[in-house]
Amino acid sequence: MTNSINPNSLTGLQRGLAKILHSKFGSCEFVHYALRCQNGQVLNLQEQQKEFANKIVDCVKVSLGPNPSILLHGPSLQYVAKRLSSPDHNVEWLDSAHERTCGKQGSDASYLHDHLVKAYQEPNRFQVMVVEGSYPYLEQLNLLQKCKELMVDGGSLIIFGEYLDDDSQRQYSVLPNLSSLRQLSERLGLELLTETDYTDDAISTIHAFLDILTEGAADNFKAEDRAEIIQSLGEIQSEFEIKRRCYKVFRFMKVIKDSGDYAAAHYGNVESFHPKEISQLFEKSFETIFDEEIWRWKYEMGNGKCVVARSKKDGAVVSHYGGAPRKIQYFGEPNTAIQVCDVMVLPEVRLHYGKNSLFFKTAATFLEREIGNTVGHLLGFGFPNRKAMNIALRLGLYEKTDDFVEMIYPSAPDQAVSKYKFVNIEEDNAEHQAAVDRLWDSMKLSFSAGVIGNRDWNYIKYRYFDHPYGKSGKFKRVFLANELEEICAACFIKEHEQRNLLMDIICPIKDIAQQVMNLNILLDESELKIWITEGWSETLKITGMIENKLGIEIPCNQWNPGPSSQVLYGAWWLMAGDMDFM
Repeated sequence: MTNSINPNSLTGLQRGLAKILHSKFGSCEFVHYALRCQNGQVLNLQEQQKEFANKIVDCVKVSLGPNPSILLHGPSLQYVAKRLSSPDHNVEWLDSAHERTCGKQGSDASYLHDHLVKAYQEPNRFQVMVVEGSYPYLEQLNLLQKCKELMVDGGSLIIFGEYLDDDSQRQYSVLPNLSSLRQLSERLGLELLTETDYTDDAISTIHAFLDILTEGAADNFKAEDRAEIIQSLGEIQSEFEIKRRCYKVFRFMKVIKDSGDYAAAHYGNVESFHPKEISQLFEKSFETIFDEEIWRWKYEMGNGKCVVARSKKDGAVVSHYGGAPRKIQYFGEPNTAIQVCDVMVLPEVRLHYGKNSLFFKTAATFLEREIGNTVGHLLGFGFPNRKAMNIALRLGLYEKTDDFVEMIYPSAPDQAVSKYKFVNIEEDNAEHQAAVDRLWDSMKLSFSAGVIGNRDWNYIKYRYFDHPYGKSGKFKRVFLANELEEICAACFIKEHEQRNLLMDIICPIKDIAQQVMNLNILLDESELKIWITEGWSETLKITGMIENKLGIEIPCNQWNPGPSSQVLYGAWWLMAGDMDFM
């Protein structure tokens, strides 16, 4: 009896494809792409899909040893399970589609990982694993890591699906990056044995699906559903044809590496540990007390991201590479960046900084997941010390885009009088909120040739009111208002080493030097200083000020394809308030 997948048990485009097949053939056994007809064969689409499934069977058979145990995961793999069935084989098939009918929600990848974790706790169980489907890029780490855990040493992992082949253009995609798959699998101890391209077969399959839709299957769809399927197939076909997207079958082998390669290291994201687990690593790395409130502000309230590494699955966290997302204006267009922060490796693990080090493996994994043309954050930036910057430059992780400088302003003359006054910014005052937004709207107009983090009210509330330092009164949050009671600038100040450090100022760039001088007069009890990227320092220079190098270079991501350092050099407007730890 033929296995027929229930379309209602699938999600997304697969559900539409299953409905097309049901309407044409009365059943649907596969939802993957088909193998093209060859050698004069005349096959219908379902028969071609079966031919592709036979290729998967052949790939599995190549990997079999004596008395193998095989795990298949995916809605189309019942046929493969039947083909491999033998008294000498232990074949298990997990039908993710069936499980979703029981109410399981979420992406295919998060579902797959959760299902594998729930169904299989015993490691080193399977000689061969087969995984069907394309999975969002963020889930590749968990997917590969769990598969590796379940496989015996020398076992094979077969994955087939769609991947992003060309990430040179600035366009987001949920698909995993092909180069990242290759690099991440090697990092985890999975050696890529074969990589077979079926992209042309996928294009042919899409043509077949579209032909069925126009031949009469359209009667079984609502007009809007049919239009959505046609649009989705057209977009996928276009990406295949321009070689942005590919369809491939990969076969990996789990290899045993030298212990110095940290082959047993277990990686996780921000949800894989409790903040208290990180405290010892933090304190040993930065020689300062771990503040759980700031950590929660950054990673819970601020939706922070990270990759951590444990020396083994149940071991302590020994490496962490984090980031704080930030909405930005990228040369006049809205986009998203992430500030790299909390880069830590336990001193006793910090034996070297080569490409086999946990620092490199944690950092590269984070950059591939979080920063670049096609992932969640177009840009990365940060404030590393010289040693950390030099290591990252040598490993090819970063490139330099600017220097961070300090400007110390001379005390205002005793006779200097400002026509301006301070107005405390009130968190619950709707007029004050609107004034911040108005000032920001006027400021961002000057950044069509630069990059700046958003400074609207939503950000200001998060940064200077929700931050633990804001709640404890460490920030001075004021407007500068003129003699007509007009609000002209918003300023955020913190005492730092016996001086007033201007964390942020929001006003039109053309007025900023004058507003800083007004601020300097009003802050007559101590000197004023500003930290700013050197590329924008001219806008803040006045006679008599002192400029110092801070020994901090501003990096950009070099590991993952994205805007180059040449494009970004001198473009970032960054101040002390853009640092997570100030």
